[in-house]
Amino acid sequence: MRLVVVSGGQTLSFPLRQGSTIVGRHSSCHISIPAKSISRRHCQIYVDGPAASVRDLDSSHGTYVNGSRVERTDLHDGDTLSLGGFQLRFETGEVAPQGAYAHTAAPPDDVVVTAEPAGMGPMPGGPLPDEPPPAPTDTPDMPDGEDTPVDSSFVPQPYAGGQGTALGAAMQPQLVVRDGRWFLRDPRTGREVEIAPRGGEAGAVPAASEVRRPNVRLLITAVAIAVVVIVLFASVFLRREPAPKGSGFSLAAYNRHVDAAIEDIQAAKLDDAQAKLEAASKMTRKVETARHLAQFVGLLQNAGTDLENLNWEEAERYLETILNTRSATDKAIAFAKNRIDWLDEEQVAKGLREELIQRLKGAGDTEELLLEILAQLRQLKKGTAAASRAKTDVQEIEKRLYEKYHGQADRARKQSNWTEAGEFLLKAQPYAPDAAAIAKEIAECRRLDGESRLFDQAREAITSKNYSLARGLLERIEGPGFYRTAADRLLKQVKADEEREQRNTLRAQILGLYKRGSGRQAIELLKKHKVQDLAYIVDKVDQLEKLIAAGRKAEDEKRYREAEDAYKEAVGVETDAENDYHRRAKGLLDALAARAPEISRELFVSGYRKLHKDADPASARKDFDAALQFNPENERAKKALDQLEHTAKTLWNDGCVFEIEKKPAHALDKFQRALAYASPDSDLHRRILAKLEKLRE
Repeated sequence: MRLVVVSGGQTLSFPLRQGSTIVGRHSSCHISIPAKSISRRHCQIYVDGPAASVRDLDSSHGTYVNGSRVERTDLHDGDTLSLGGFQLRFETGEVAPQGAYAHTAAPPDDVVVTAEPAGMGPMPGGPLPDEPPPAPTDTPDMPDGEDTPVDSSFVPQPYAGGQGTALGAAMQPQLVVRDGRWFLRDPRTGREVEIAPRGGEAGAVPAASEVRRPNVRLLITAVAIAVVVIVLFASVFLRREPAPKGSGFSLAAYNRHVDAAIEDIQAAKLDDAQAKLEAASKMTRKVETARHLAQFVGLLQNAGTDLENLNWEEAERYLETILNTRSATDKAIAFAKNRIDWLDEEQVAKGLREELIQRLKGAGDTEELLLEILAQLRQLKKGTAAASRAKTDVQEIEKRLYEKYHGQADRARKQSNWTEAGEFLLKAQPYAPDAAAIAKEIAECRRLDGESRLFDQAREAITSKNYSLARGLLERIEGPGFYRTAADRLLKQVKADEEREQRNTLRAQILGLYKRGSGRQAIELLKKHKVQDLAYIVDKVDQLEKLIAAGRKAEDEKRYREAEDAYKEAVGVETDAENDYHRRAKGLLDALAARAPEISRELFVSGYRKLHKDADPASARKDFDAALQFNPENERAKKALDQLEHTAKTLWNDGCVFEIEKKPAHALDKFQRALAYASPDSDLHRRILAKLEKLRE
């Protein structure tokens, strides 16, 4: 797996090994990109077997994968990783492309454990300007036991500058792992010495016949040299100033001066802070917190209100030195950490602005690119110097966008394309120097666009001989201007055409009104102009309207069969399917059919009520029969009819029993009731009638 970036005509490949890889601006990162738009620790790439993922480390300008900002996401072959304007492509292939520059110049097992490896050969085409070679992607485990340089003649020179100066990353001694063996490398000379566990030897193990007694004096010398090297490192990195002792000096008073000065710095009282720090520095020369703070304040004073003039590197160096000072107070340490983060934000914002300005110079008239740069400039962290300076850049871009959109609007207006002109003016509105003027232009474009549409619609209406519509549209054009003048001409034409076409279209109008269901209007027009050959319309309209009204009345009164018959007759009177009367009658008929299940239930309820409440089984049977006519699947109606038949049979049997018992009055009553329940067309009904006739004799 690797990250690939094309820069300056070169393809650079950064192999990714198993585990974590930190990408950032700081030289301690595994992959260091020394650009101001990159955060000190920007993101982390983690490789676990065949899988890889990326996690943003709270960077100032975010981590983007394929254009989308992410906090954490998986990486796939071909994904584009965007960091502060840099584009890196993630590839899962194991072989770097031809001509690529891998970040390990040595074989794969040769790992340089430093921020910036030294002694590496030049990459093809020369190194990128102002960019150090990238650091390794992992840090091997240190060997167990005490380690001693094998070559006692190798002693790295001290790498410390003046007093209080931090050791530069490029000047640090380097631990190199190659083929499982450890070496110490001098970054200035490139010379290496192997480090082996105490009692061991470097290099390959010789044959038994070649084993010689180790040189004890040489080993002792090597151990001594290793101790010297360790002491030198400790003197640089772990040096802490002891609290000075002496008459008249109080560390507590010194620290109070420093803390008070820090409060002044935070309140932007730089002169007061400088005075307090100078007073603290005069107390002693052995505690350097005040001196380093004073140097930092001096840089702020020299920069003034324009932080672009601040010496960022020196300021950060003084603050980091404060962090490594043993006697620094908690407030001083917190202040230094806070200001280091502040410097980092300022540098990231500055770097991103500079990159955006470079892109802006080549942006030309590209709308998409201008909008993208504008959005990114507006997203610069508020309060940074870069954000303040970006206000001028934003104004320049807004001016260019306004001129671009306004020019496009002017071209559209010349072609009377008012819709397009209005759209361009709306785009220009957010960037207009005169809001009232651009609003007036937009309103004018909208008015002309509306009049243009009315004029075009009026001409279409004239073409289709819809003169009334054309007149109404033309009268809505208020003007002044071209469209009002043209509308007056069209109105005169409409009047002439109307008079010429009136007699020819009268018949079509009457038929059209009738066809559209406006029969009464058609009759009025017919009678007014005495069109004799269309007199049949009068009778048809009267008949259709009466039938439809009768059907509706019957439907309201729940006489659904009568309503159905009326609607069917109306459909038969006007058979033209395009006629509105036909559609209305057909629609009512279809609606009645659609309500069939509902009507069936309603009739069942009515019959049930008549049966149980009114004790009128004959009327109830009619309702049950009607319910089945509207919905043959109405099971409740079927059961009700079956129940009526069953009751009729029961009453018939009871009547027969009374007849046998010689109780004619009781038998007559039962047979009469059975007759009310029996179906009129059934055999039982006929037998009941016969019994009743016999009993009445």
